[in-house]
Amino acid sequence: MSSNPTVDRGAEASSALDSLRELDLSTIDVATVPEELLGDLLATATRVESQAAALRGAVLAEADRRKTALRTAASGTDAWAVEFTGDTREMNAGGLRIARLLEEKYHATRDAFAAGRVTKTQVRVIVNAAKQSPIRATALQVAQAEELILGKATGEGRRNGKPMDPKRLRQAARRMYDRIDHDLADEHEAIMLGRESKHAQRDTYLMLSDNGDGTWSGRFTIPEMHGHLLTWALDKLTAPRRQSRGPLGQQVTDEAAADGNGWLPGPLEKRGNALCELIEHLPTTGWQLTGGGNATTLLVRVEFDDLVRRISDDMEQLGVGRLDNGVKLTAAHVQRLACEAEIVPTILDSEEAVMFHGRGQRLHDRHQRNALGQIHDSCAISGCERPFAWCEIHHPYPWAAGGGTDITNAVPLCGWHHQRAHDGDFDLRRDPPNGPHAWKLARRRPPRDWRDRAEAAQAAGYTIVRS
Repeated sequence: MSSNPTVDRGAEASSALDSLRELDLSTIDVATVPEELLGDLLATATRVESQAAALRGAVLAEADRRKTALRTAASGTDAWAVEFTGDTREMNAGGLRIARLLEEKYHATRDAFAAGRVTKTQVRVIVNAAKQSPIRATALQVAQAEELILGKATGEGRRNGKPMDPKRLRQAARRMYDRIDHDLADEHEAIMLGRESKHAQRDTYLMLSDNGDGTWSGRFTIPEMHGHLLTWALDKLTAPRRQSRGPLGQQVTDEAAADGNGWLPGPLEKRGNALCELIEHLPTTGWQLTGGGNATTLLVRVEFDDLVRRISDDMEQLGVGRLDNGVKLTAAHVQRLACEAEIVPTILDSEEAVMFHGRGQRLHDRHQRNALGQIHDSCAISGCERPFAWCEIHHPYPWAAGGGTDITNAVPLCGWHHQRAHDGDFDLRRDPPNGPHAWKLARRRPPRDWRDRAEAAQAAGYTIVRS
C-alpha cells in the first residue's frame, strides 16, 4: 500500500513542530556550567538564536507566498503575524522584507543564516550591501561578492577564522566587489556612501530639554562624518594627560585635577565638560570673525583615478575620499568640506604612492569675505534669507578642477543650500531674473549627455556651473 506524500510531509512537519515546542532552554542552569564551557554555551545560544530568527523569517516569507493573510481578512502578512509574534506590524514588515530577499536572491546567506553561522544583524548588513549592487553587475558577480562578504561574516574567509562584527562588516561590505572588479567596487562604494549620507541627513535631529534643576538633557543623531568631527574636537580637549613628573624628574601633583570636595571626573564627565567648553567658544555673530571657514584641518586621501573620474562629465558622482581617521566620504562631501575647512589634499596613484601632497591654503580669506559681503547680504540663492554672516563660501568652478580662490569664483551659500550645491541631483545656475548676483539650484533631469544639458541651458539664457 503506497503512502500519500502530502500526508507524510504533514506528519513530519507536525512531529518537528512538536519537538520544537518541547525545546526548553530554561532547564539549563548556567550557574552550574563550568567556566571553561561558558564560551561554548554562549556560542551555541547565539547559533540557536540565529536559527530561530531564520526560521521565523522563512515562515513569514512562506505565509506571504501563500497569501495566508487573505484567508484571515488581515490587511497584510505583517498584520497577520502580529497575533502570533506579539511584535508590531512594522517589525514584522522589516523581517518580511529581508526574508523575501533571502528567498528570492541571496541563497548563500539564507543557508548560512538557517545553519546559525551568521547573526540577524550580519544578515541585514550583507543583504543591504548586496541589494545596492550597481545595475551593470551580473548575477554571477553579485553571487561571488555575496560569498566573499559572507566568508568575512562567518570568519571562514578570514585568516584568523573569527567572525567579523557588524560594524566592521558594514565597512567591508562597501568593497565587497574588490576582488572581482575594481571599477565595480568603486561604483558600489560610491552608491552606498551616497545613500548613507542622504539617509543620515534625513535622520539628523537634536532634542534639548530643561530639567528644571540647573541642568539640561538632550539626545541627538548626526551623520557619521560629523560624529567623528565632534569626537575629534572633544578628544583634543580631553585627551592630554597631565605629567606626573616635572622636567627634573620630581613628582608633580595637580591640585586642580579634582574639585574642592576631592571628586575626580570620569571619562563621560570630562567629555561633558569639554562640550560645554566647545559651546562657550562658538562664534555668535557669524563665521566672518575667523576669516571664514573653521578651525578644522582635514587630511583627505583621494586616489588620482577617482579624482579624474570625479571631474569628468560622465562619472561626476564617483570617487571616495578618506579622512586621516579612516572615515570614508563621498566625493561630493569632500568637495563641500573643501570649500570651508582647511584641506591638505593628498593624491595617490593606484599603488598608494603619493603623487601630490598639497598645501592647506585654499580658502577665501577674511578680506575676500568682506568684499563679498558688499555684494551679498544673505545666501546667494534667490529667496533665501539666511544672513551672509552665517554663509559658507562656495567655489562655483571647483578648486579641484583648477578654479581659483578669488572674488570672481565665490558664492555665499547657507549650510542647507551648500549641501544641495554638492548634491548630484542639482545644478547651480545663475538666476538673472532675480538680479546679476542671484543664483538658483535647479533639479537635474534624468542623466544625459552633458553637452546637451549645457546647450539647452545656454539656449535658455543660463550658465551652468558644475560643482
